[in-house]
Amino acid sequence: MSDGDESDREPTRRSVLRTAVAASGATALAGCLDEDIEITISSDSDDTEVSGDAGPSTDSGGSSDSPDDSSDDPDFTDDGDVEDPTDEDGADDGGDAGSKDDADDPSEDDDADDEDGAGDEDDAGEDDDTDDEDDAGEDDDESKHLEPSFSEDCIGVDPSNVQIDEISGNRWRVSSGRAGLLVFDEKENAENATEIIEHYGFTSICFVGRPDPSMTYWLTDGDAPSAPGSVDGGEDCINVDPSNIQIDEVSGNRWRISSGRAGLLVFDEKENAENAAEVIEHYGFTSICFVGRPDPSMTYWTS
Repeated sequence: MSDGDESDREPTRRSVLRTAVAASGATALAGCLDEDIEITISSDSDDTEVSGDAGPSTDSGGSSDSPDDSSDDPDFTDDGDVEDPTDEDGADDGGDAGSKDDADDPSEDDDADDEDGAGDEDDAGEDDDTDDEDDAGEDDDESKHLEPSFSEDCIGVDPSNVQIDEISGNRWRVSSGRAGLLVFDEKENAENATEIIEHYGFTSICFVGRPDPSMTYWLTDGDAPSAPGSVDGGEDCINVDPSNIQIDEVSGNRWRISSGRAGLLVFDEKENAENAAEVIEHYGFTSICFVGRPDPSMTYWTS
C-alpha cells in the first residue's frame, strides 16, 4: 500500500464528527483551534477514543460543514434558541392568575360595597327628608284642627240650603233648613248675608254669651273661614291682630275687647270677654266683618 493510500485513510475532523454524532447516545466535543483535538465517543457497548491532528474543514463556500444540522433536532427553533415548552403554559398561568386576582380582589368588592352603602345612605337620607316633610304637614294639620280648650255654643248650617223669607213686621229672616239664623230690617241686607254664607261655605254659627250674645262667629268645617275672590255685594270689615288682643274694663262694669286701638266687642260679663278672646286667638281671626251697620244683624270673622 502506498503512502498516499495511508494518508487518505487518516480520520479527518469531518469524519470523526459524523461518527460521533451517528453513535447512539454519544456526546461529541470538538475544538476548532489549530491544536490537537480529542474526541471521546461513548456508547452502550464500547468506549472508543480517537485522537489525531486535524484542522478545520470548510467547503468551497467557506462555511463550516457541520453534521448536526439544527433542522434535524425538533427541540431547536429556526433562530437557534431552544424552545421552552413551559412558555405557553406560563403565559396562560399568568393570564389565569391575573384573572383570578381581578375576580378575588377584595378591594374592588369593598369599593362596590362602599358605593352600595353610599347609595343606601342617600336613600335613607331621602327617606328621612320625606318623613320630615310628612311630619311637618301632619303637624300643620293637627294645629289647624286642634280642639279648642273652651266650650263652644254652635248651630249647624247647610250653605247649599239657605232661604230668605218675610216675617211679621216687614222683616226678613235667613234660615238653613228649619234653623232660623238671622233677621234683618232690610231685604237687601238679608240677600247680602245669604251671598256671604254661600261664598265662604259656612257650616256652623257659634255664639258667646247667649241668650243675648255679644259675639257671633261662623266656621267652615270647624276652621276659620277663608275664601278666594270677593262677595258680589261687597264686605264691611275691620282688621284684627289675633296676637294683640286686650281686655279692659269700661264704664258700667262692662268689659271691652280690643286689638291695638280698635275696639271690637263689649260684654257684661268678664268671663264671656275672656272666652271671646280665646276664640279669636285660637282660630287666628284677622278681620271682623259686618252686614247692616250701624246696628248690624250679622257679624262674622275671617282669617
